[in-house]
Amino acid sequence: MPGTTLVRLVDEFVATLHQHGLVIDRPPVEQEMRDRITAIAERLRVDPEVVLRDHACPGWGREMASDVICQIQNESLRMTPPTARHASEQCDLAG
Repeated sequence: MPGTTLVRLVDEFVATLHQHGLVIDRPPVEQEMRDRITAIAERLRVDPEVVLRDHACPGWGREMASDVICQIQNESLRMTPPTARHASEQCDLAG
């Protein structure tokens, strides 16, 4: 049985972002996760605790944080002018 807690998910999320140099306030993260878990529970017609116990697993917070990091990186690339992006890609390849 996988199972996790809201506190653990938030801890994983905040810690993963911190490891990548990103700082985020904990209360909004906790509320967002609570809302998402509640929405999942409503779709499954179960209690949010059932979602945490039977469907969420340790590491889910890290996975969500990784998705956010990828989203930030992708948005950053879209905002970078093409010539600068090309030059930075060349540096990455040469490095």
